[in-house]
Amino acid sequence: MQYASSAAFLLAVYSNYLSAAKAQLNCPEGQIQPQELLNFVKSQADYILGKNPEDMSYLVGYGPKYPIHVHHRGASIASVFSLHSEVGCTQGFDAWYNRIQPNPNVIYGGLVGGPDRNDDYSDDRSNYEQTEPTISGSAPLVGIFAKLQSSYGNIGSYHNESPLPQRKNPSTAYLSKELTHKTPQGAPVEFLHSISSSWTVGTTTYYRHKVIIKNTSVKPVSDLKLVIENLSGSVWGLSPTGEKNTYELPQWLKVLNPGSECIFVYVQGGPQAKILIQSFH
Repeated sequence: MQYASSAAFLLAVYSNYLSAAKAQLNCPEGQIQPQELLNFVKSQADYILGKNPEDMSYLVGYGPKYPIHVHHRGASIASVFSLHSEVGCTQGFDAWYNRIQPNPNVIYGGLVGGPDRNDDYSDDRSNYEQTEPTISGSAPLVGIFAKLQSSYGNIGSYHNESPLPQRKNPSTAYLSKELTHKTPQGAPVEFLHSISSSWTVGTTTYYRHKVIIKNTSVKPVSDLKLVIENLSGSVWGLSPTGEKNTYELPQWLKVLNPGSECIFVYVQGGPQAKILIQSFH
């Protein structure tokens, strides 16, 4: 992916120069306008973010499906706060490298190596050519995303400033007050769902959803697994599992005691996601 992101970034820059000069790219088979170059840049960004045969976002932490066995030492070894001891170099390799479980930590914004020429991707920690994130891959994405965001609805202007997100009060169309999700009878937890903020980019309004998981039973709850449907954005505060759209409590919070709470957040446009209990002990 680092070659794709770098090439797309250079094309975005080149389209800017062409647009500023009111010029086009002359090729043997015809002329290419700056807009066409930018359309190609967008197609590369779309591919990276999940519009591909694998339906996989190769930007870690973005979307409902992304790599969870990333080849990254900090992401693949649990925090010292949960282990209560440090992990040495050799121990980290011997005890953590070949684990089949998902990484305990999510390296948000990391761009992995990506698929092969046939669009095939193996989410295996030892497959470093495909699963290792690099700064050289992620860095060009910053420029690509900045250009695409600033050109939203006004493509081709070299000197225009990027429009700032317009913050506003949460819309009553989507839960402007805290609501309690209905949970199955006998479920030990309840979900308190609210929108803490919203903002508009172009014609799309995004909402920051805050969900409180509260243990309403008289017994501790462990191994809680949740299925989140209709999720189009990223989730903070939960750990992904190997199952699609399935999440669990973070590594440092294995047990939810009676009356205690756990908070997670997700951001997306449109209606809220649907949260279901898959299993618990």
